[in-house]
Amino acid sequence: MDTMQNLTQNLKKTLILSTVICTSLILSACGGAEAKKDDKKDKEFAIPVTVASIERNAISSNFHTTATLESRNEADIITRVTGIVEELNIEEGDYVEKGQILAKIDARRYQLSLNKAEAELAGLEQELNRLTLMAKKKLVSAQASDKVKFQYKAAIAARELAALDLQDSKIVAPISGFISQRYVKQGQFTQGYEKLFHIVDPSNLEAVVYLPEHQLSKINIKQQALLSFSARQTKTYNAQVRSISPIIDNRSGTFKVILSIDNNHQELKPGMFAQIALTFDTHSNALTIASDAIITLDNQSKIYLIKNKKAVEVDIVKGYVQEQLTEIIGDIDEGDLVVVNGQHNLKADSIVEVLNKEMTTELDDNLPEEDNLLTDKDTLVKTN
Repeated sequence: MDTMQNLTQNLKKTLILSTVICTSLILSACGGAEAKKDDKKDKEFAIPVTVASIERNAISSNFHTTATLESRNEADIITRVTGIVEELNIEEGDYVEKGQILAKIDARRYQLSLNKAEAELAGLEQELNRLTLMAKKKLVSAQASDKVKFQYKAAIAARELAALDLQDSKIVAPISGFISQRYVKQGQFTQGYEKLFHIVDPSNLEAVVYLPEHQLSKINIKQQALLSFSARQTKTYNAQVRSISPIIDNRSGTFKVILSIDNNHQELKPGMFAQIALTFDTHSNALTIASDAIITLDNQSKIYLIKNKKAVEVDIVKGYVQEQLTEIIGDIDEGDLVVVNGQHNLKADSIVEVLNKEMTTELDDNLPEEDNLLTDKDTLVKTN
């Protein structure tokens, strides 16, 4: 009997001990899992970004438009006489000086007409002298003398016209410039007032633009403009307002503005298509960033600054925009680092990894503890 009781007690002790051991193991396993979860919570992912410094620059408010360049001095060269082109001295693309002979038209007929007019004039002059002497002696009437005087004046005019026709048989350049088009060939018969050449002076160009009437108060004579061209992609050219139309076109609601362009180096050509930025106003010492760095949502603009390796959301107001730069106003300072790529993946206080190494030296003094920082690259390695 005593033996059975001892066995029963031993079994109870063994069962209790086994239960205690199992409970301890379960609690230890649960504690370890929770600890691992806590460790993972302590570690954050770094979002890769690139940054740039906020800088002070001159930035302008511009009105953008387009126009085709025109030469201020250009002309169609015509002939006022009829005849065959005997001589052709120039070709398209040649530069000519004002007064230079470009072509000659058969002048024999005009030379004969001049000779005839001079002969008639000489005869009338002799007759007039004879009548004048006779009038003094009262041998002829004053009426006869006056009639010859009028004939003499008409003969002078006829001689001048004949001389002018002879002169016009030589086609001369009215201005200095380049021959842009030649409409005639040697040996071709030309009629009066037919176009022979087109001449262009490329040293003084202009661009005609049409602006909406609400911009009228912002335009002034000698106001500056910048021109860019697809054929001259690495360079911009200066222009200034030369004239402003005094009227508004009631059909289009625009007014005409002519820009003058100095082209002494002749890098630009008439007919080139220009992208024009008319400068209305300039802020010479504005805080600027790349336009792509700005996030705009519901008419509210913001940027992300990098401080202590974290993203700080800052609301800003946009000022002037010029090409890829935007003036910004807000709680910012010159030299602050702003996210220019990767900003759409950020939120306030996000941990970041700056990819452009030249900017990371500015952040080294404020690095967080490395044990609590996981980059996307680390995550990929661990998950694989």
